[in-house]
Amino acid sequence: MKKIKSFALFILFSCVELVAQSPHGNTLKIDCSQCHLSTEWNVIPEKISFNHSTETAFPITGSHKGVSCKSCHKSLIFSDIKSQCINCHKDMHQNSVGLNCIKCHTTNSWIVTNIKGLHEQSRFPLVGVHLNVDCASCHTSYSRYYFQTLNTSCFSCHRSQFYAAQSPNHVTAGFSTECQDCHTLTSFGWSADGFNHSFFPLTGGHNISNCFACHTPGSNFKGLTTDCYQCHSKDYLATTDPNHAQQNFPHDCSQCHSTINWSGGTFDHSKTGFTLDGAHASLNCSQCHASGYTNTQSACYSCHQNDYANTSNPPHQSVGYPTDCTQCHNTTAWQPSTFNHSQFPITSGRHSGLSCSTCHTTFSNFAVFSCTSSGCHSQASTDGHHDGVSGYVYSPTSCYGCHPNGRAGD
Repeated sequence: MKKIKSFALFILFSCVELVAQSPHGNTLKIDCSQCHLSTEWNVIPEKISFNHSTETAFPITGSHKGVSCKSCHKSLIFSDIKSQCINCHKDMHQNSVGLNCIKCHTTNSWIVTNIKGLHEQSRFPLVGVHLNVDCASCHTSYSRYYFQTLNTSCFSCHRSQFYAAQSPNHVTAGFSTECQDCHTLTSFGWSADGFNHSFFPLTGGHNISNCFACHTPGSNFKGLTTDCYQCHSKDYLATTDPNHAQQNFPHDCSQCHSTINWSGGTFDHSKTGFTLDGAHASLNCSQCHASGYTNTQSACYSCHQNDYANTSNPPHQSVGYPTDCTQCHNTTAWQPSTFNHSQFPITSGRHSGLSCSTCHTTFSNFAVFSCTSSGCHSQASTDGHHDGVSGYVYSPTSCYGCHPNGRAGD
């Protein structure tokens, strides 16, 4: 009887142990009912409540949705499966781009749709004409899906274009093989709009597309001077208004011209120490520079000698007026003229506004004056104001002796 009981206990514990050992390994902690029925062990996909996307670290998306479990899970121990693409998919690129397939591919398709974006993360972004170039043009092993490491230097791909270039001849000119010195990646052609001409800015009329307008074909593009005259000597010699050659204009065109155009040349006359203001501002250059543009005198008299000699009211020349016109005149106009009459103020009081001839009746000598001329200070009125004044004498200049400031009581 004891033997029968012992055998029964052995059978019972053996069955419990068998039930406890899952064929899926010890790491699977889900309830069997999520995949199996209580009536049989066979798995019916429609009956499975297990969600691979939320309950594992490997979401089932794209093409993986139509793949049977056994295609990936070769054994019942599910923890043995690896989640890297290379574990299931052969590396067609022969380890030339790494093992992280999702950098280029998705679970929907093996077709790469974001080639531009991928290149932006690399050492060579695809911009300009490179956007339209076929992959095989640079990746020569493209047909075998092998992407070898490429040299990003332009010359490594464009060596043939460098040697074939004739306009200008890059080899003869000794050009650098750094293509980006003259060309840009964003361009859709070989134009040299990337060249930095900052040592001689190409602005205004110099902003030309034909380099040979200045550089002789076949030259090495070196040795040109920045002197305007070297390129524009014909323009200089052909100019007649004013005639640059006859009047010995300087060869530095930038003193009067800009790179925008030749007409409307301007010159900062203030740099000469003679600012063109007032009536001088509207004069034609040749009116003062009739004999050339060098050694021109800045003294008023050198230009206005005739005005000085022909003036009769008062007669400057016969009276012996100084030739420094600025003592009485300004650049706005000849009249009204001003003179610092500080010895006898005529800008205020009863003498304000009087003309010079009122007192200076002898134009040949302005040192001569009269207080009694033109009916001013008549003797009757003057005597009445000086009744009892000792030493009073009525004469043309006696007033000034007692009234040097032109006021009563001085």
